[in-house]
Amino acid sequence: MFLSIKKFCPKFLENTDLTCFQTMKYHKDLDFFRAILMCLVILIHIVNFGDIYPSSKSAILSFMMPTFLVITGFLVNIDKSVKDFLRYIWQIALPYTIFVVGYAALSLYLPVRDSIKVFDIATISDILLVKSIGPYWFLHVMIVCGVIYYVTFHILPKINITAKYSLFASVLIAVSLWTPFLNIKMAAYYFIGVGIRLYVGDFSRIYKKSFWPIIPFGLLITQTAFHDWGAISTLICVLSFLCFSSFFFSFLRGRSEAVVAYIGRNTFPIYIFHPIFTMMSKFLLPLFRFEPSGILHALFTISISIVGSIYIAKFLDWSRLSYLLGRQKLLR
Repeated sequence: MFLSIKKFCPKFLENTDLTCFQTMKYHKDLDFFRAILMCLVILIHIVNFGDIYPSSKSAILSFMMPTFLVITGFLVNIDKSVKDFLRYIWQIALPYTIFVVGYAALSLYLPVRDSIKVFDIATISDILLVKSIGPYWFLHVMIVCGVIYYVTFHILPKINITAKYSLFASVLIAVSLWTPFLNIKMAAYYFIGVGIRLYVGDFSRIYKKSFWPIIPFGLLITQTAFHDWGAISTLICVLSFLCFSSFFFSFLRGRSEAVVAYIGRNTFPIYIFHPIFTMMSKFLLPLFRFEPSGILHALFTISISIVGSIYIAKFLDWSRLSYLLGRQKLLR
């Protein structure tokens, strides 16, 4: 359950290149983690669920995105040319811009959280560059942290990896302190993910498959005092989640395992398209009056969000319209 920090590259302190990145090991559990987290992302964006179960929503938020950020930091590869890295940033920034602006426009007419009052250049610039609205703030964090990550690891190529990692941390802190573009509580988990890639290499080595970590996890997320991302309890929840969820994943076989893995590989199109379906689901609430708990409505919304998002991506890939989002293909 505890993070084991080991030297991953020979003569690590003397290493002056990005060799460690080339030996990063992708584990199938990562797809399972991302699939579960994606379902939770959709769940907390269902307004009806949040209204009925505000404490459950807060509990999910206390560990969900920190876990996603750790995994994202681990997976980002900066061992590439400037041109290739800019292409990676463009593939995030273009859909981010399109969907944030679209969400902002819809918020003028639909009852959504984080709505805007005026649709003008100043407002759009603010929500794109400073305080992203809706569910797309995560892409903003990916862009800012990704750019800082790449620049700090390439600007002084002769220093060792630990020095580069320290420089990365310093710039993240400085940007968080003196600009409005980044929150250090978010950046910290991305930073941890990068550290796992550098010092461990194999993500599965930071956790052990076990049911028992669900106990401290449950005790922590049920206490609102521990819902602060800046607290060490959040990191404990992240590690506990990885342990017990990987334990449950080991029971999946055959088609169910393949379906979960497919969802995990395609979290990006699901993430950008799912608000379409969570917004639409509000209009379906009258059909679920027979079930006042809201659970059936939530499960239905999660299902149609995943299936609908994948079919939108399939259509865009088939029609080659994926290029409008900066990608040759959306689905993997």
